[in-house]
Amino acid sequence: MKFREFTVNNHSTREFMDDRVNQGDIGAIKAYLDELNSTNGKEKGFSLILLENGAEVYQDLEGFGGYGGVMIKGPHYIALRLDRLDHEIEVYGAFYLQSVVKKLYDLDLGSCWITVDGIIPSQTERLLAGQPGIIQHLLAFGKPAKKDSKGDRHKTIVNCDAKYQQDPYGLAIISTSDESRLSVVETIFLKTWGNVAPYEEMEKRGVLDLLYYVRNSPSYQNAQPCRLILKDGYGELCVINPEQEENYTDAGIMLFFLEGLAKEMSFPSNWHFIQDDSDNAEYRRVAHFDL
Repeated sequence: MKFREFTVNNHSTREFMDDRVNQGDIGAIKAYLDELNSTNGKEKGFSLILLENGAEVYQDLEGFGGYGGVMIKGPHYIALRLDRLDHEIEVYGAFYLQSVVKKLYDLDLGSCWITVDGIIPSQTERLLAGQPGIIQHLLAFGKPAKKDSKGDRHKTIVNCDAKYQQDPYGLAIISTSDESRLSVVETIFLKTWGNVAPYEEMEKRGVLDLLYYVRNSPSYQNAQPCRLILKDGYGELCVINPEQEENYTDAGIMLFFLEGLAKEMSFPSNWHFIQDDSDNAEYRRVAHFDL
């Protein structure tokens, strides 16, 4: 499936069937996690742990976290273990856990990010089976109990209407959710922070469609903390409110969307983490991205 279709059609699943995922799919998921852990996780300081005993995990964590504070009941979970609290580790861990979301989507399985940064040490030890490290996020997954209803969906923004040629800041929106997304001109800057990137400049650079689609990237409580500064031949991904750890997780997720869309649209798609020690209270650079 085209990556653009994934950005439009994938939505968090809040209700799952009680049935376990079939062993063939579990085997494919295990193999994918093993590959990520060995090729990326060991080097970057994270690992992804499959938790097949979903009922026990749910019972242990109910009241200690979840999606919007409500624990999601799933037949299985995947834990994102970090060596330590570190922005670079958080970004890479989120990037690769979002790649698992895509893998599950390709298997016709639903998933939902869960925040569990309020758990106590004994719960962490049980989740990680005694391994050292910390855990702030789980991914619940399984067979969706029902198809996404309009009330469960994020607003999905796509360029499917030629009217945006006449109204370049207008959007075609699928969904009747109350959630809203920032416009492109609120999230993309040209050369320097705060310098709004004109529509014509984005179109001239050939990045307009990419920037519209990447706005479907989910974020914690739909806060949309990511911004992109367009430079010559590359962009810099930044987060506002840099003191909020969750924003670095959102940056990792957006980088997964950026890379997938860029590859599909024949951009270079190479990126690397930026260690920004500027102590800027308004925003912080997170990654360099070739465009």
